[in-house]
Amino acid sequence: MAVTKRELNVISHSFEWEGQTISFETGKLAPHADGAVKIQMGENILLVTAVINKKPDLSKDFLPLMIDWREMYSAAGRIAGAAYRRREGRPSDNAILYARLTDRTIRPLFPKGMINDMVLSITPLAIDGTEDLGVMSIIGASVAMMAAGIPMSSVAGAARIGRVDGQFIINPTKEQIEKGDCNLLVAWPKGVMNMIECDATEIEEADIKKAFELGQKHIDLMCDVQEEFLKKLTITSKQPMFNNPSEMLMSYVHGLLTQDWKEKFFGPEANFNDAFYAFQDEVFALAKDKIDDNDNEDFTPVKIKIAVFRTLKHEIRHKTIHEWVRLDGRAMDQIRPLYCEVDAVPRVHGSGLFWRGGTQVHTTLTLGAPSDYLILDNMEDDQVHQKYFHHYNFPPFSTNEARGTRGAGRREIGHGKLAEKALEIMMPDKVDFPYTIRVVSECLWSWGSTSMGSVCGSTLALMAWWVPIKSPVSGIAMGMMSEKDDNGNITKYQILTDLKGTEDFTWDMDFKVAGTKKGVTAIQLDTKVKGLTLPMVFETIEKANIGRNEILDFMLQTIAEPRKETSPYAPKIVSFVIPEDRIRKVIGKGGETIDKIIEAAGGVKIDFEDDGTVFIADTDMAKIQKARELIEDIALDLPLNQEIEWKVARVEAYGVFVELPRNKSGLCHIKALGLKWGTVEAAFKVGDPIKVLITEIDQKGRYNLKRVL
Repeated sequence: MAVTKRELNVISHSFEWEGQTISFETGKLAPHADGAVKIQMGENILLVTAVINKKPDLSKDFLPLMIDWREMYSAAGRIAGAAYRRREGRPSDNAILYARLTDRTIRPLFPKGMINDMVLSITPLAIDGTEDLGVMSIIGASVAMMAAGIPMSSVAGAARIGRVDGQFIINPTKEQIEKGDCNLLVAWPKGVMNMIECDATEIEEADIKKAFELGQKHIDLMCDVQEEFLKKLTITSKQPMFNNPSEMLMSYVHGLLTQDWKEKFFGPEANFNDAFYAFQDEVFALAKDKIDDNDNEDFTPVKIKIAVFRTLKHEIRHKTIHEWVRLDGRAMDQIRPLYCEVDAVPRVHGSGLFWRGGTQVHTTLTLGAPSDYLILDNMEDDQVHQKYFHHYNFPPFSTNEARGTRGAGRREIGHGKLAEKALEIMMPDKVDFPYTIRVVSECLWSWGSTSMGSVCGSTLALMAWWVPIKSPVSGIAMGMMSEKDDNGNITKYQILTDLKGTEDFTWDMDFKVAGTKKGVTAIQLDTKVKGLTLPMVFETIEKANIGRNEILDFMLQTIAEPRKETSPYAPKIVSFVIPEDRIRKVIGKGGETIDKIIEAAGGVKIDFEDDGTVFIADTDMAKIQKARELIEDIALDLPLNQEIEWKVARVEAYGVFVELPRNKSGLCHIKALGLKWGTVEAAFKVGDPIKVLITEIDQKGRYNLKRVL
């Protein structure tokens, strides 16, 4: 029987973008997904698929969107995992961060109240390791969702802006990002923005604005490119399910929110959570008959909860926007009460407690030897050593939840990386400070922007010890309340300094800015709205810089600069250089020699670098000095032409062997002994003192000596 060849209906589109070809293709791979697009930039290829659940659980009151960023080591030409498994395991931090970037961009673009489960899978097929994959992930997700017919208000573009030697670059390589002083990833629909991720070297406000304007131009361009591709496709629209309360239910709940209830939500002493649940309980009690009526589809428990939330959200927004009244009575640009402390706990190498309103973060610093680095081993990084890293923990008790801790989730990974980026550029150079630095922020009370609290707490902890950071860093979260027209465009808004937990609950944006007195080091933006205009972004950054500098001034009252003295519990590190070709000799066969040195010195930690630099770490300087002497005895030669008075170790007819410092020995040949008569054996005995001059060190490291008379 003849075999027929399958006919494919492949649709593609390509575009030249700043020297690179970006292309989309559909119709060949993953045909059973609702939407499947292969996106390629250079030699990087991602397969992005979108699937929507057509029969969702009607009890949901949120958008169940999952971004499944699937690492594939084969795409990088590597075999993954430990030797006993050799396959991809838990997503790396990189994969989680790519997923978060994508989620934060597209989530605000879905219809209000939509409850269909959606899974967007991003699978790398080929990567060249030279470029970050964040831009491709976002653009691919946008195209795949639209190609699937899943309702989004618009496509979303993305661009990365770098700056090297004062020149801005579109979609820079990783090498250019390392060399540059600005790394800005922006994403949004055409004309507005809804996601920002930035780390920079104290970039000034005017320069960051230029980067945003350039990003706006290229994102609009990428939106046009996507729309051109989508016009080539035949798209079947999916019908989403909603859990929106009816106008009748909204009117019913709004009528129950009396003036007495409203007053319980506002004011410095108000407890929003208690008032919220008390009001919700009253609504349920009063609507019990309607809820029990199975024929009344408007009064379901889920829809009542949504109606309560939206009613209170509307009330909070109205008072904030029109009456300039915040829940706790603060002015729009007012920061909550602050408290800072260092050395809050004993024995740790450094600690800082930062408390802002109802947000409390305790950060500890741990210093280690150079070999205590974090190893980054993922699809893109092969055994990369990270000398400074920040871990962020968010235990459930910080939000009064009765459950146990189950390890770091995506939120912890993302917030930790943001705080890490904010401070990384301020870390001292390795030459001046060879320590490995681990910072851990524990969120003890969460009520608004624990990530920026972690930045502040980390700065305190670093300065509490003697880590010579280049400048102290502070951070702040900005919020926004807005009103929108029927198309989702913002018509009126109010920007809030120091976003509180309740305001975060009813927010339109969470705009985090960190930096020094000189400039910005990190920015992150999440929104719940379609997007912000550039003037809104610029206004927020201006107000954020004022607020974070006020916080920094307060922090510096507690500790103004890094201390000069060290903690007695922190390791001390001594570094020195030995000849590169002597490292192997110091280590010895199978590490035998270095193990003996470590044991003889009392258990110090010793690290070597390829250039011959030696690092010895311990809390006891005497142990460090002992280890150094033992290493130098093996690795360093005694200087030529140095007179040494030592002892005869051995006598031979052709000369005498002399003990030298550093466990060395040398031969003083009979011709160099200056004997006028008699034999060597007659003139010298073992143990006799003798003064010699080192005249030569031969190729085998042997010392030739001359007697000094």
